[in-house]
Amino acid sequence: MNIRRLTGSDDLSGAIELLRRFFSEEGFDTAQEMIAAHTRQLAALETCGLFIGEDQGKTVGVATVSMEFGIEYGWWAEMGDLYLVPEYRGRGLSRRVVKSVEEFLKDRGCRGCHGYQVTVTPFAGAQHGLARYYARLGFKSEGRLILRKRI
Repeated sequence: MNIRRLTGSDDLSGAIELLRRFFSEEGFDTAQEMIAAHTRQLAALETCGLFIGEDQGKTVGVATVSMEFGIEYGWWAEMGDLYLVPEYRGRGLSRRVVKSVEEFLKDRGCRGCHGYQVTVTPFAGAQHGLARYYARLGFKSEGRLILRKRI
């Protein structure tokens, strides 16, 4: 299996297909065309990463990460999405994808205890045991509450 970062000039169809599948399975109401448009935008940005896992030319995993700069931490990032097709789970592929994301971030200055975060939604986290999974990958809660406002 191969892990690679896609850019705006790559064929993004496999990544878009898996992101659409992920959003649908998790019950997010993001429009299909919005997922495709945002995936194309993200892939073209140097401060973002779109990673896929491939097996024999088939896209079987996808991850996205976006960087931000702030006074408190400097460069930090959030891994927004991590999805593997069910038949590829439990084989260590997600760990390899996460390692590639981390190498990308380290190369761009995201280091230290606030290198990057992942947000686990309550429903998906409980349904899939994601808090335990991400804890095994080294993520820890720092007790912050994330609030958002639509604009």
